[in-house]
Amino acid sequence: MAVALVGALSAWARAADLPPQAAAPPPQAPAPGAALPAEARPPAPAEVKPAEAATKPPPPTTGGAQTPDESQRVEGILREENFDVARQVVKDFPGDTNAVGLMGIVHNQYGNTAEAAACWETCIEMDPGRADAYYGLAVIAQRKSEYPRAAELWRKAQELDPTQPGLYGHYAETLLDMGNPQEAIAAAQKELALNPANPEIRVFLGKAYLQLKEYDKAVAAYEKARQFRPRDSRPYLGLATAWARLGQADKAKEYSEQFRKIRDEKDKALVDSRRATDDRIDDRLWAAQFLAKTRTDAGGLYAAHGKLEKAEEHWRRAAAVDPGNITCRLGLVELYVRGGRERLALTFAEQLRAIDPKSATDHFRTGALLARLQQFDAAEEAVRKGLKAAPGRAAGYRALVEILLLRNQKLAEARALAGKLVELAPAALNYGMLSEACFRTGDLPGARAALERAMQLDPGNEQIRSAYKRLQGEK
Repeated sequence: MAVALVGALSAWARAADLPPQAAAPPPQAPAPGAALPAEARPPAPAEVKPAEAATKPPPPTTGGAQTPDESQRVEGILREENFDVARQVVKDFPGDTNAVGLMGIVHNQYGNTAEAAACWETCIEMDPGRADAYYGLAVIAQRKSEYPRAAELWRKAQELDPTQPGLYGHYAETLLDMGNPQEAIAAAQKELALNPANPEIRVFLGKAYLQLKEYDKAVAAYEKARQFRPRDSRPYLGLATAWARLGQADKAKEYSEQFRKIRDEKDKALVDSRRATDDRIDDRLWAAQFLAKTRTDAGGLYAAHGKLEKAEEHWRRAAAVDPGNITCRLGLVELYVRGGRERLALTFAEQLRAIDPKSATDHFRTGALLARLQQFDAAEEAVRKGLKAAPGRAAGYRALVEILLLRNQKLAEARALAGKLVELAPAALNYGMLSEACFRTGDLPGARAALERAMQLDPGNEQIRSAYKRLQGEK
C-alpha cells in the first residue's frame, strides 16, 4: 500500500506552485522613449472570444509592400486604439494613479510632452510617493535642457526609491550637463553599486574625469566601458582625448583611428539597413508593440480591480498584436490556471517556451500544465529540457519527481532526484516527496526519516502527520 503522499502533498502541479509568474502589473516607471523589442515570435492562437475579436484591425505585418498612405492609416488606427484604451482606463478607475500614469505614458510616447507631464503631476498630487512619476517629469525636463529642474526631480525620485537602478545614472548625466563633474562622479558611483555592469555609467565617469583633468582615471573608466561594449565608439573617442592630454600621441592616434573605423562601419551598416528595409515596417512594428504594452498594462489594472474578463480581453489583444510580448502571456497563463482552464493556459505557456527556448522556468511551467492534463510523456520531456537548461533549479527536480511518481515509473531515478531536491530546497513538501520515493523503492527507514524531517520543518501540517501514522503501520 502506497503512502499516498503525492495526492496530499504535491503542490507543484497546482496553480499555487507553478513556476513563479505574475499577472501583468499596473503600469509603473514610465520609460520615455524606450525602444520595444521586435523579434520574430510564434503566432498567437486563433481562438478568441467574439467580444475579444470585436472590430479591431489586424496587426500590421512586415510582409508585402504597403503604400505610404496605407502604412499611415494602420499606424493611425493603432495610435487611436492606444488613446482609446488609456481614456477608458482613466474613466473606469479615476482614483487610481496607475490609470492616470498610463495615460501619461501614452501621451509621452506620441510626443505630447505637456499632456504627459500634466498626467504625472496629477499622479504626484494623488500620491506624493510615486517615484516613477518624478522619473517621467525628470526625463522631460532633461530633454528640454532644464537641468536644475531635472536634477531636483531626480533627487526626489531617489529619496522615494533609493535602490532603483538608473536613477543615479540619469542624475549623473544631468550633473555633467550642468558642469558639475565632482557630484556626477559620486552619483555614478552609486549607480555602479546598484548595477556594476552598466557600461553607460563608465562613459559618464570618463567624461567627468576629463572635465576634472584627471586623465588617468578617465582612461581607466573608458577602458572599462570598452570592455563591456566594444562596438561603442564613444569610449574610443574618450581614450583618444585622454591619451592626447597625457602626451601619449601614439596611443591617442591608435584610439582615434579605432573610433573612426567603428563610426564609419556603423554609418555604413545604417545606410545598408535603410536600403534593405522599409522604414514604414519599423514604424508599424513599433506601433503594434507599443499598443501591446498599453493593452498589457491596462489588463494589469483591470486584474488588480478584480475585473478579470476585461483583463483577459486586453491581454488577448496584446498577444494578438505582438507575438513577442511575454508579460501579457504570463498574465493569461495565471488567469487560466486559476480559472481551471488548463488547455488555454497550455496554449500560452507553449508560446512562452517558443519565445525563449532557453528559459528553464517556461519549460517547467509547460511541463506542470501538461502533467495536469495527463500528457505525461510530453510533461517529462518539457521538465527534462528545463533541468538541462538550469540543473540547479529545485522546481525542476520537484516536477520530475512528481511525474515519475504519478506514473509509477523509473522509481530509482525518482528516489535519486528527490534526494537532490531536498539538498537544493529542504522544505517539508520536498521531504514528503522524498519519503514517498523511498517507500516506493522499498526503503522504509528512509521514508520514515524523510517524514520525520518534514514534521520538524512543518510541525502543524496534519497531512504530513497523517502520512507518518500510516507509514508507521507499514512493515
